[in-house]
Amino acid sequence: MKDWTGIGRPILLGLLGIMFLVSCRPEEEPEKKPVSVQSFDPASLVLDTPELEQGREIWMATCAQCHIRGLGGAPKIGDIAAWAPRIAKGKEVLYDHALHGFVGPQLNEMPAKGGFTDLTDDEVKLAVDFVVFASQ
Repeated sequence: MKDWTGIGRPILLGLLGIMFLVSCRPEEEPEKKPVSVQSFDPASLVLDTPELEQGREIWMATCAQCHIRGLGGAPKIGDIAAWAPRIAKGKEVLYDHALHGFVGPQLNEMPAKGGFTDLTDDEVKLAVDFVVFASQ
């Protein structure tokens, strides 16, 4: 019968050395994720025109009620994936839906002027321009 005691110690030390080296390697860099729509703050956006600033004011006072939280299936501001197909249809379509209302394929409704019928057409368009800017 062979005596394995002399071999066991070097193998054990070798395994401990490998375990030590593996545990000392630098950690992998965490995966970078896009900013969550939940943490998106439209008030913090830097805007480059007075029209966008005015659009944000209108949007915050009206449209934000649904488009911050996605009430009734409303696409959340800053959700690029949700807004991309809408924006791709062009601003005239977005203006039309915002001004006159729209029922989507899931039967979610965008009421005319978001239900704020006292808004002028130009004010609605400014708000649309802002949400497009913020959601690209």
